[in-house]
This record gives sequence, C-alpha cells and structure tokens, in this order.
Amino acid sequence: MKKIFLLVLSGCIVGSMNSQNIVKEHYTVSGGLLGAANFSQFRVTGTGTADYNFEPGWSAGGWVNFPLSTGFSLEPQLMYSSYGYHSNADASSVLLKDGKIRYISVPLIFKFHAGDKFAITAGPQLDWFSSFEDRNNLAVEEDFKKTSFSAFGGLEIFPRGRVTVFGRYLFGFSNMDNSSSHSDASKYKNQNIQAGLKLKLFGKKVEADSDGDGVIDKSDKCPNEVGLARYDGCPIPDTDKDGLNDEVDKCPNEPGTAKYNGCPVPDTDKDGINDENDKCPNQPGTAKYQGCPIPDSDGDGINDEEDKCPSQAGPASRNGCPVTDRDNDGIDDETDKCPDVAGSKANNGCPDVPADVSKLISSSSQRMTFTSNSARLSSTANTSLNKVVAVLKEHPEMRIRIEGHTDNMEKNADNLSLQRAEAVKAYLISKGITEDRIEVQGFGSSTPIMDNNTTANRTKNRRVEFKIVY
Repeated sequence: MKKIFLLVLSGCIVGSMNSQNIVKEHYTVSGGLLGAANFSQFRVTGTGTADYNFEPGWSAGGWVNFPLSTGFSLEPQLMYSSYGYHSNADASSVLLKDGKIRYISVPLIFKFHAGDKFAITAGPQLDWFSSFEDRNNLAVEEDFKKTSFSAFGGLEIFPRGRVTVFGRYLFGFSNMDNSSSHSDASKYKNQNIQAGLKLKLFGKKVEADSDGDGVIDKSDKCPNEVGLARYDGCPIPDTDKDGLNDEVDKCPNEPGTAKYNGCPVPDTDKDGINDENDKCPNQPGTAKYQGCPIPDSDGDGINDEEDKCPSQAGPASRNGCPVTDRDNDGIDDETDKCPDVAGSKANNGCPDVPADVSKLISSSSQRMTFTSNSARLSSTANTSLNKVVAVLKEHPEMRIRIEGHTDNMEKNADNLSLQRAEAVKAYLISKGITEDRIEVQGFGSSTPIMDNNTTANRTKNRRVEFKIVY
C-alpha cells in the first residue's frame, strides 16, 4: 500500500508540473539574409513624353519575421538596392537617361500564410537615396528626391522554409524629380518587379505538446493524456482495466482490486461478489440478493424481475404470464385470428364458413359486373347485394373484403377497380353494415377470370368479388 501511495503521489506531482508545460504549435522569431534581382523603370506621368524601359538591378540585405498567429506575421526588411534606368528620349528632356540609382530600402511586409508552402505579401516601403550613376554625365545629386514612398504586393513559396522564393511588384507614389531644370509637369515615379531568395539563419517551428508530457503530438500516441516517452506518450498501461497500472499490478492480465494488489478477489461462483459477502457462494447471483440468484416464485423458469406474472406460471413468449383463450375454443389468443369468436383450428380460430353462405357469396360475386370504364352499380346488382347484406346481418361476427377488377382495355385500371369496390362498400353501409366490417382492395386488370380476347369475356372480368375474412 505504501508503494502504491507513493506512486500515485508522484504521478500527481508530475501531472501538476506537466500541466504548466503545455505547448501549442507555433513559430519563433526568425531571420536571415536575402538577395533579389530588380527590373525597374520610371513611370512617367504628367505632360512629359519620356518612356523608360525595364532595366535590371539587384538588392541584398536582411530580414526578421515576427509571427503574430499561425496565419499572419510581420516582417521588416533592410536592403541595399540598385535600380537601373534607361530611356530612348532626348537626354536633356528626362531626369536620368541611362544610369542607376542606389537606395537603402526598408519594406514592411504583412504576410498572410496559406500553410507552410505559400504566403501572400503586401505592405509599404520607404527608400532613401544613396548614390547614383549617370552614363551621360548630365544629372547631379540634387536632381533627385532623397526619400520616396512605395507600396508592394507579392507572394512567397515555402515562406517558413530554410530557403524561400519570393516575388513582388513595387508601385511608387513619390515623384523622384527634384530638378528645377525641367519646365514640363512630368513626374518620375518608381516601379519595380523584384524576384529573389531568402536564406533563414535562425528561427524554427515549435511542435505542439498538447498534454505537456514532453512528447510532441507528432510522436505522441496519446496527445491528450499525460504519459511517458517509453510508452510513446501514453500513460502506463492498465492491461486488465482494473484501475491499477501494469507496473504495480501483480495480476496485470486479470482485473482485480487494490486490496489484493491488482489480483481478483476470491469469488467461487464468479458472480462478482466476494465470498465473504456472498450468501450463496456456490451459485451465481446478484448484489441485490446478496449473491444469491434472482428468485422465480412461480417456478416457470423466468425470474421475478422479468416475470410480469410472478405468481402465475407462463411461457417466456408471454413474459411469464399464462396463455389466454378468451373465446374458449382451444386456440390461444396469440394465434387466434378471431380471439373473441369461437372457431376451428383449421380456420385459424375463426368459425368455419357454412357451405350455403359460401355458395351465396360466390354466386353474388358472379352477378356483379360493370359497364366499361364505369364504377356505377346497375339496378340489377341490388338483388345480389341485398343477399350479401342479409348474410352479414345474420352473422354479425363476419367481416368481408371486397375486391375490384377491370378488363385489360379499361383506362386507369388500378383506380377504377378500387372505385368499384368502394361503390359496393357504400351500398352495404347504406343498408346498415358498419364500415369496420368491410375491407376494400383494387387489383386492376391483374387477375382476370377469363381471357380478354372477346367482349363477353371482358364483361366477366369487369367485376367485384367477396371474400370472408372474419
């Protein structure tokens, strides 16, 4: 017991310490060097006619990235940039005909990450004039503004990798012309297409450790439970699920209790009740009955807790209650189709249909025919139907089914056959037969009694039939 107590106590202490070391996946501050190729030109607006080509140049510098969330970061950069310019216009009419301007550039990048493989970038950029080179020796340093403001947008491939590929388009807002020698109202604004590489020198991705057990989620088979590295981040196993881990359980493959160091308690009848508390130690029972079986008072094999009639013997199919036979015909109510009317076993508990009744019903059916595509009863049908009414009144326990039929040439046969059966039903109800004793069904032209090759045969197929169903 002392060993178990110390183990539990140490587990609580370790768990408390680990709860303070839960780590979510994140990225640290990173930074490094970059280099890029520039393709720049002056975008001339106003009244001037100068037209500049895109000229190559270069940039080099460093960067630092500050992650603000998993999907957004802020990245200032510091670069030394050389922009090339060339115009086919007359040298005296342009700010710089053929040469280079060098800047110290500080872009501030707002970076939106779409996972680890792609990011969209945008932001402002400030440029400070550093020096220039004029191959025509016409410009002087005072001709150029010392600062300019631009905005850019672009993308990065593998933005969090060791090497990142990037590209962006720079759009200048500032007029770089500081010369008073140009009489027109032209404005010279930078624009630049830049493509390059970034090399990361520091910074890393910190893997998540959701349960703070020192095993990162990627390797942790139980990332939401504090565990041990030797069990792949899972707690010490409890093979027999008895609440005692295998390292202290003397019977790790058999459920037991702490009292017996993880081994089962003595239980001769295997009913889960210790023999010391079991009043029937050799008979499996329940705790409610102190280890004894649930009693069966009526001895029908169904224990009292499941027996709806515990003092009367009955089968399991009736939940322990006796079989009933309300009409005393020797057929129990469960199989008796007429449980309130005495009948025969041959007719499933319903009375046998007298031969004269069966003959009358059959002959009445044969006299019930209809004109084509009609459900109207003819006046000659009333005589046959009145005989059926008389039989039903003489046998109040009897129920019938009226089945309607058509020939194969009538339209909408299914509905028409049902309408014929309904017409006969309506007549019977009008003569005092209650509706609950009558069923109707339409069969369309599916069950002819004659072939449909002649008019006479089709007439016989347009009919209703009566079936006694009790």
